[in-house]
Amino acid sequence: MSYSHLIPCLLLLLSAPLFASDPAPASSPWELTALGLLKEAHAAFAELPSEDREARFGEAVTLLNLQPKTDANLDRAAALFTAIAASNATDHLGISSRYFLARIPQVHRVNPDVSAALVIFRELSTLDSPHPLAQRAVVQLALIELFEPDIPPDEVRTRFERLATRGASLNEPSAIRDFNLVMGDVALRFKFGEDIALDHLLAGERAGIARAGTRRDTWIRIAELARRTGRTDIATSYYNLFLKNFPRDARRLMVKERLTALTSTSDAAPRKVVEAAR
Repeated sequence: MSYSHLIPCLLLLLSAPLFASDPAPASSPWELTALGLLKEAHAAFAELPSEDREARFGEAVTLLNLQPKTDANLDRAAALFTAIAASNATDHLGISSRYFLARIPQVHRVNPDVSAALVIFRELSTLDSPHPLAQRAVVQLALIELFEPDIPPDEVRTRFERLATRGASLNEPSAIRDFNLVMGDVALRFKFGEDIALDHLLAGERAGIARAGTRRDTWIRIAELARRTGRTDIATSYYNLFLKNFPRDARRLMVKERLTALTSTSDAAPRKVVEAAR
């Protein structure tokens, strides 16, 4: 059975609150979920047969997001996810359930337990699976391991190299994007090298950045890093993308000055070669 129809709902629930008007009477539980009508969706899932594994998964997902959030709802969701994963840990519903089991102690509990989440994310990251949430587990792993407080810089670098190797096999666009944006930020923060940071930011940008603000800032970071590392063609390309797409940004003057300087430098280089040959 294909569960591809669930992916948009799951990614929406992971990324942002949802708001909607009243649904049409024929809406399915997943359609209600996608509309943000979580109370109605939960009731619809709960009415489906208890042996319906997908329905139990939907019931658990909606429990995580019902307001007000309660320990009882979180405990019930955890129990449902655990049962689903126990019946098959590596199919679509099993992997999704394990991911959400990690998210419960990471972000849903009043007192987070990141170490408990980390255990599950590590297990998922070893699957080398094309499943979107298995790949997003690698992103979560990078966020937790690389930003852990009070770890020595040498240990950060060791973790960075290990994660870079794992991240190279990602093929889901949103995971590629988020993983490489995190890695680029870490490379800059810990001074692992501007070329390394630039390569990660380029990989993240090329995977597609939907949010205009993030896209704008990433283009500037890429252009500035490319300029400083002598990759002039990349710098020029991203400065021009920025000017074309963000006509009201306060950094336009700075970008134009950078482009002028790059053009002057590239024009002067051939003249120096000719003069040196005389």
